[in-house]
Amino acid sequence: MPVKDPYHVLGITPTASESEIKKAYRQLALQYHPDKQSGTTLTISQRREIDSRFQEIGDARSFLLDAENAEFRRKYDTNLASERLRQANEERRERTMDTRRKRMREELISREREHLARAKSNAVSDNSNSGTADRFDVDRLRREGERLRAEYSMREADADVSRRKREALERATHALNMEERQVRLKWSRKKVVGGSHTALSITKIMIDFGEVESVELIGSKGNQALVTFADGSSCVKCVDAFRTSETMRATFVGRRKMDDYGMQSVDANGQDYMGEDDRESSLRRAAERERLIREIELEEEAGGDGGGTSTSNKISNGRQQQSSFPPEFPSDPENEGLTPFQLLEKYEKIILQS
Repeated sequence: MPVKDPYHVLGITPTASESEIKKAYRQLALQYHPDKQSGTTLTISQRREIDSRFQEIGDARSFLLDAENAEFRRKYDTNLASERLRQANEERRERTMDTRRKRMREELISREREHLARAKSNAVSDNSNSGTADRFDVDRLRREGERLRAEYSMREADADVSRRKREALERATHALNMEERQVRLKWSRKKVVGGSHTALSITKIMIDFGEVESVELIGSKGNQALVTFADGSSCVKCVDAFRTSETMRATFVGRRKMDDYGMQSVDANGQDYMGEDDRESSLRRAAERERLIREIELEEEAGGDGGGTSTSNKISNGRQQQSSFPPEFPSDPENEGLTPFQLLEKYEKIILQS
């Protein structure tokens, strides 16, 4: 292993290429070559310094380029990278260290300097006991420094543990708060133009219930989404709006009060549930939501090739109805040549008007 940093000796970076190393070596070798110093008036010490410098340049080049030094060079580069990382971490800790810790560190360094200065002063004033006094002061200073460093490390570790716990609690609280502002959407791909929704199309639909924070498409079939509102009250409006929809279902993600579900006290068959307790009401409403979601899943699984008529059973006002696509439109000469989707768009504009 080299005594001096070969990269520093040649004035290059650790990422320098082989050509850059050779170029730096040639420039320095021409500058410090002994033959270049002939005829100059240099003292003996200066000549020795130049010769030593020339030897260091040659050793640095040999270490960085010779094949027999490849294994040592790899270890040296690893140690150098580790040292740079350690220095970067020290600088980062120095920047993030609060005022109190910086003051404690400065006090420790100041006390170490004072002890060294006192030990040196005592050694000079008493030559007869200089060896004993110096050894005593250095040992005591070393023990004191190790104790202070251990205390500082323990305080740093405790502060780091507290910080991690606080961050974990904040993340958990944030996740819980997000769940209280989220709804899960699921739609029938057969009843959506194009077969699915995008994040933009869902945002346009959900904006009617309140400000939308984010939309995340989920599910392996591409027919589900997780919508996060800025306000939790928007979830109630969304779930209530799609409670009877035949195209899309909306369910809460977080825990909600029973009143927030907006479920009627009378089911589709007209049965009254006003007399049930909270537990029975919770079970019934959960079963109702599961049934509605299951209807959509069954419709998707039983879907045909898309060219004929698809039939699905829906419960509405206590009786079964049958729907098909395309629906029957009025026989009008203006409708000739229009596709079913064009006809549907035309009559939607007439009926909705906006």
